[in-house]
Amino acid sequence: MKKSLNILFTFFSLTGCAVEQPKFEATSASIRRAQMSGEMKEALAAYDSQAREAEKNAAASFFPQQYWEAAVDAYTHAGRAARISGDLQRSVAHGTKALEIAERTNQVLTRRLGIVSDLIFGYRELRNFEKTTELVEKGLKIAQQLPPNTNDRVFWEGKYYAQQGIEMMRQRAFEKAVEALTNAVHLQQGYLLSLTVRPRVNPATLEGNRIDLIWRKTRLGAAYRQAEKWQEALEQYQQAFDHLKEWGLKYQSLNDLYWEIGELHRQQENFPEALENFKTALEVAETQRVPGAIRRASMRIGDILRETGKPAEAIPHYEKAIRQIESVRSLLESEEYRQSFFEGGIGPYINMMRVLLAARREDEAFNYSERARSRAFLDVLGSKVQLSRLKSGLLEEERSLQERIAALKARLADSEEGETDRAGLRRELQAAEKAYTAFLARVRKQDKEQASLMTVEPLALKEVQEFLDPETTLIEYFVTQTGILVWVIEKEKMQFVRVELPGEKLAGLVKTLRESIFALGERDKFNETSAALYKHVLQPVLSHVRGKELIIVPHDVLHYLPFHALISPDGHYLIEKYPIYYLSSASLLQFTREKRRAKGEKVLAFGNPDLGDPAMDLKFAELEAREIRKIYPQGTVFLRKEASEERGKSLSPQHDIIHFASHAELKEDDPLSSAILLAKEGKEDGRLEVREIFGMDLQANLVVLSACETGLGKLSSGDELVGLTRAFIYAGTPSVIASLWKVDDASTANLMGSFYKNLRTMPKVEALRQAQLELIRGRVSSDLLVRRGVGGVGKLGEVPEAKSDSPGSTSVPVSISTSHPYFWAPFILVGDGK
Repeated sequence: MKKSLNILFTFFSLTGCAVEQPKFEATSASIRRAQMSGEMKEALAAYDSQAREAEKNAAASFFPQQYWEAAVDAYTHAGRAARISGDLQRSVAHGTKALEIAERTNQVLTRRLGIVSDLIFGYRELRNFEKTTELVEKGLKIAQQLPPNTNDRVFWEGKYYAQQGIEMMRQRAFEKAVEALTNAVHLQQGYLLSLTVRPRVNPATLEGNRIDLIWRKTRLGAAYRQAEKWQEALEQYQQAFDHLKEWGLKYQSLNDLYWEIGELHRQQENFPEALENFKTALEVAETQRVPGAIRRASMRIGDILRETGKPAEAIPHYEKAIRQIESVRSLLESEEYRQSFFEGGIGPYINMMRVLLAARREDEAFNYSERARSRAFLDVLGSKVQLSRLKSGLLEEERSLQERIAALKARLADSEEGETDRAGLRRELQAAEKAYTAFLARVRKQDKEQASLMTVEPLALKEVQEFLDPETTLIEYFVTQTGILVWVIEKEKMQFVRVELPGEKLAGLVKTLRESIFALGERDKFNETSAALYKHVLQPVLSHVRGKELIIVPHDVLHYLPFHALISPDGHYLIEKYPIYYLSSASLLQFTREKRRAKGEKVLAFGNPDLGDPAMDLKFAELEAREIRKIYPQGTVFLRKEASEERGKSLSPQHDIIHFASHAELKEDDPLSSAILLAKEGKEDGRLEVREIFGMDLQANLVVLSACETGLGKLSSGDELVGLTRAFIYAGTPSVIASLWKVDDASTANLMGSFYKNLRTMPKVEALRQAQLELIRGRVSSDLLVRRGVGGVGKLGEVPEAKSDSPGSTSVPVSISTSHPYFWAPFILVGDGK
């Protein structure tokens, strides 16, 4: 048979059907070398090319299996390289492709298990925990299909029990985590025993599995600690230390062990022991140059000093933690230690604000509020968008510098080399970081806004005050677990207010308010909740307000709160007293102010794009777009199939106002893929995504997102709404109108018609306010609402019906007035109000 196959291979080779097996050499070391030499882009391109070539050969071959295996290898290596270089979306895409081919072509179970393991890391770093949990369970089921009592079964089952334990800890199911991690430890102990009795075993394999056992024992100790089983936790930590000593290992995560023991003592309020262990963890982390571990240990040292009545001594430790967070985009940290900003990185900022406020240094605390917002947005932005103003070559230069820094940090964290070599690596890292700082200085000189999207560069309090108009008050909120921090800022003064409302209770109130808005028959519930929120988040603040208009800078769940619809004790909405507009950060004032332009007449409007689904039609959006053209005869309107993404991209730069009367889709798990939905045309898929908007070059004075669901979804930190509006501001417009929930297209058409009429003679914020006041006061002259239905309720179809008491009477629709906040309150102006 072998001879026959050789003859066939020779025949296919002679006839041009090459069956040469591609070679893939993609170890972690080779990927690090590619990073170090600035060749990661080339390496990723090579893997992509090899994968596509292998798929092509498989399709043409009589013996395709070897090519399918080669394609899986290439996609797997490409996924790993992309993850190491920080391109998480690409990493997951490649891994998914590898798994799909491996399953379709029935490749061995161990190959699939390796791919699933890679995908778990990718999805976890993307914060898609639902998918992570699904893959962990999938991997465990595959592992349990392997023959029992074999080394492969023991190895993979143990690996997936360990991952299951991590997921259970994240879900705070600590007893289940203990169970899963106990299984993982026992299986790894059995696997190690099998390695030691083999006649010949690779020393690196043995060492790697010993380190894995120590890691699992540390995690099991953490599960016991969080379940408050202190003695069991200490036993696991001690066993991990004993193994380190017995095997003579330079454990790369030794700082993790010391940190865990420190955390155990901290929870037991044994602060001296906790402090000693955290300091040791910091020392090890700094020797290994692991940013995440340095941040974590520094923060805990600061926490203990603050909790033991030494807040002034805590400040430098919080500063160190924050420097680590801000030193370079978080995507570049070693994947073992990288934690999402939203799960831990914000802690040092909050605690720094607390110690500064305790010292009555409210202005410095404000500066850290702005720094936290800047860092959070950089974490969302990452390096996954093409920024329009970054000159040719600079993007590649930045990427190359980042990759070199990442590779050096990884080598310092993983290296088992001597101290002389480590000292050389530290010098190289210092030089690379200096080069990156110089690069940012060049970009800053060229374009300050561009630099603000690459590194943390917020305005300080005094700089913010310089940008404020004399009759404007800026109110900046920062939500914590225990309460809300508020700064009331005007041109010549600042006042700090602390609101004693726990974050969880605040989120509940905001959720209730939004739910009552949609339940049109529950006006009393809305009024009650609105008044409660006014009492908590506005009443303590407004006594300090002297300005005639308000800029509100929300935070966290407050991004979803229509402040302008909150009801005061005298029964009036806030919008009846003040023009109100919003910013995601006070530091944006510098960019929105410089983008102010004279009002123009050239309007570009897109109405009711054809999305291929009749259920998605917004018929009154067409009327809305036509109404705009009546007000601005020079405007250009595209409807249905003509309202395409291709036209949106090509024509937007030539217009003064851009209006989208369309659906939009916001994604909490991946804010940069949030999109305005337009018609498909040419090469465009109809999704104008946030990452694409950043690449546009706009000259517009205003962008209006008169769309369904541009801000609706489960309440999160608001990154999706911030990302969408911030993208348009970066692209060139100073002002964006967006909606906070699904809007009715008939009442919206009426409101927008009034807004555009007002805009000819009023500032933007006042034009929107007066249009909203018309609906509040029932001054609706348009026949749009009449054509739509009673009271403008229109398509909701869920309005309760009233029944007459007269015998034989039929139900009649209840008239819901347009004064209901559902109709007017969703729209907010973000950016510049002038």
